[in-house]
Amino acid sequence: MTRIAFRIAGCLVLLMLPSYVFAQQCLHGATSTDEQKARKREALSAMRQINTLQANRPEARQGKFLSQTEMAVYYADLTKNTPARQPLIFDPASDVLPGWQLTLDKTEKGYWFMIKDKTDPCGFAYVSNERGVIFTAEPIR
Repeated sequence: MTRIAFRIAGCLVLLMLPSYVFAQQCLHGATSTDEQKARKREALSAMRQINTLQANRPEARQGKFLSQTEMAVYYADLTKNTPARQPLIFDPASDVLPGWQLTLDKTEKGYWFMIKDKTDPCGFAYVSNERGVIFTAEPIR
C-alpha cells in the first residue's frame, strides 16, 4: 500500500514541476548558433529554388506541377552539365539537404511542400506552395 502511495506522490511531483524543466532547446530561436543560422539560410535557399524550378517550367502556366519523384528526374536532367553548389536531393528516402527532410505533393490546383529540420527538437520547418510565399512553421508548444 505504501509503495502505491509513493508512486502516486512521485507522479504528482513530476506533474507539478515547471514546464521549463522539460523544455527543449530549439535550434532556430533567439540563441541560434552561426552554424544553425547558416543551415537555416541553406534551407530557405532550397525553398526558393524549388518554387523557381516549379514556376519556370512552361507547364506551370497550365497549372501542371511536378511531384517529388518527377522533380528528382527534372532536377537531375537540369543540373547534369552544371552541378549545383549545394545539390538538392529529391529522393524521399534521403535528406534534401543534410538534416532537412523534404515533403512535396501535387494537388489538383497546384503543389505544396515542406522542408523540416530533422535535428531540431522543436520541429522547425519551412512551408510553401504554388503561390511562392514561404512560411516558417513549428509545432504549437
